[in-house]
Amino acid sequence: MQRFEIHAHTMYSNLRLVDSINRPKDLINRAIELGLAGITITDHDCLSGHVDVNMYSNQICENNPDFKIALGNEIYLCGSRENGNKYYHFILIAKNKDGHRALRELSSRAWMNSYYDRGMERVPTLKSELAEVMSRYKGHIMGTTACMGGELSKLIVAHAVETELGNFTEAEVIFKKIVDFINFGVTTFGVDDFYIECAPSNMKDQIMVNQKLIEIASHRGLNMIPATD
Repeated sequence: MQRFEIHAHTMYSNLRLVDSINRPKDLINRAIELGLAGITITDHDCLSGHVDVNMYSNQICENNPDFKIALGNEIYLCGSRENGNKYYHFILIAKNKDGHRALRELSSRAWMNSYYDRGMERVPTLKSELAEVMSRYKGHIMGTTACMGGELSKLIVAHAVETELGNFTEAEVIFKKIVDFINFGVTTFGVDDFYIECAPSNMKDQIMVNQKLIEIASHRGLNMIPATD
């Protein structure tokens, strides 16, 4: 079975921070070389690379007719726009033209409402905004819980820490936040388009998080998806 990479970055992720040196063409060529079934471009709240990617996909389709390229966005998902926020990562992937229209609308909103916090321009998407846009585009976008920078993974780590310290009241509060987040994802995207994302790693925290993600996905009947970020 071939693997489809759903979380990848290019130099366009450097719009606000230094994140990746991959040129879109080189990244796609490497994915083909590795024998992947396809790759998704999910730059950090930047859709600019999609133009280059679309043009290149047309060039390579004759020699690589089965290789697929998907377009996405790694957004910063927050409950509000205020200084001191935790800017949680979240992945959106367009399934079709309507889905990409939704990506553009969400990204435009984020940039129009940008502000500076702790020395960096911030472009969060509010959960309320994501829910509102998805109410019009449900079925056209898939969402994943992203990497260790995602809210779900952060909450799992925090829950493990409080449990280990014996702070069971605080652990219970965090557990409720985990449940609320999963419910938000399922309600917003639907069970078929909301994915629990895990990642291969030798890091202790990632291994622990992966184990908990498997438990959550199994308990809620959700699909899991691997990604290498």
